Amino acid sequence: MNTNHYDIVNGPNKDTLFDACKYAYAKNSDITVDFAVAAGYTAPVSSHQAAYIPMSVIDIRICGIEHEDGSGESFNLKGYCSANLSSSGERGAVYKSYGFVAYYNTKKRKGWISFNR
Repeated sequence: MNTNHYDIVNGPNKDTLFDACKYAYAKNSDITVDFAVAAGYTAPVSSHQAAYIPMSVIDIRICGIEHEDGSGESFNLKGYCSANLSSSGERGAVYKSYGFVAYYNTKKRKGWISFNR
């Protein structure tokens, strides 16, 4: 299994996550979930000049949500998406289907995501 681990630098609120999971397989509903995922950084993350290089992740489907702790803001997520792990969305990008697991904090809007094939 090929596993890659990337930072989520921004994402949806809690309501959107749960709605996306609730309607993940509904034929007449389309809840869009967008995560800003960093493919890398322009400088060390500790530097105040560091900017993230966005990764192309589309068609995110949340299939499972689990409370990570007792805060009500931290969740473990499972699902499927299409991603281009080798580029940041330039024209002609080739997307592949991946399963993913993620940790996401809806208050901080940050976390991590790990893709597997």
